[in-house]
Amino acid sequence: MSNLIKRAIFGGLYVGLILAALLLGSHTLYMVVFGLIVFLGTWEWSNLVSTHRIYPLRRIVDASAGVYLFWVTHTIADGGPNYLMFLLPYAGYLLYLLVRSIYSERELMPGDLAKVFFGQIYVAGFMSIANIYYTSTTTPLLLLTVFVAIWANDTGAYLAGSTFGKHKLFPSVSPKKSWEGFFGGFVASIISAGLLLGWKPSSLVFGAVISIAATWGDLFESMIKRQVGVKDSGNIIPGHGGILDRIDSLLLVLPFVALVEWAIHIYQELHLL
Repeated sequence: MSNLIKRAIFGGLYVGLILAALLLGSHTLYMVVFGLIVFLGTWEWSNLVSTHRIYPLRRIVDASAGVYLFWVTHTIADGGPNYLMFLLPYAGYLLYLLVRSIYSERELMPGDLAKVFFGQIYVAGFMSIANIYYTSTTTPLLLLTVFVAIWANDTGAYLAGSTFGKHKLFPSVSPKKSWEGFFGGFVASIISAGLLLGWKPSSLVFGAVISIAATWGDLFESMIKRQVGVKDSGNIIPGHGGILDRIDSLLLVLPFVALVEWAIHIYQELHLL
């Protein structure tokens, strides 16, 4: 099977799973799909930055803690009772990290501890922002728009870049990216946001922010991979690499979208929009 066919098949399966999790209204399916993404993403991050070289079982603990944080934030966002009690086990995990570091190799401890903490924020923490938008009783339109706009941005960037690309965007990090590709993705992202959210100023702002944040997210992971000398974060998705290779844009888009939505809400409350 050619690599192109593999990419098409498994890329389609990935998109189908995401759409099913968002549109079928099943909280169980949503938690299974997104929880698995968090687990694999946290695992791949640990592997990417080479933590737990001596005790690989710790990767399972860290990845499981990431899933737990995702579940807790989903429960809180859904109005679950005694949410503070739910957070206590995760606080216990953070304490465990500190104690665990005492028994780690001294020369590796500070760096490894920082990498684990950052991985929890970068993967589990940022992915948990999705829960803010899923718990609505209606279709999670903004969350759906985030995914569709990212995919539109990737497609637009690829088509424009491969056709017109001449001026490098960030050659030291990602030599294949071009300014022409960036603007192609930028336009595609804005159009997709307008189609889904309606043609209003806030929709166009979301489309623009999603495109810019998606590009930054892609560049950030490319920088990490270049630093450690690998092409992909993993190989779990044939033809696409690892799960982090699929969600690197999403991980930065979610917090930026949340910040923009908050800013728009404040703006509207002040009757300025």
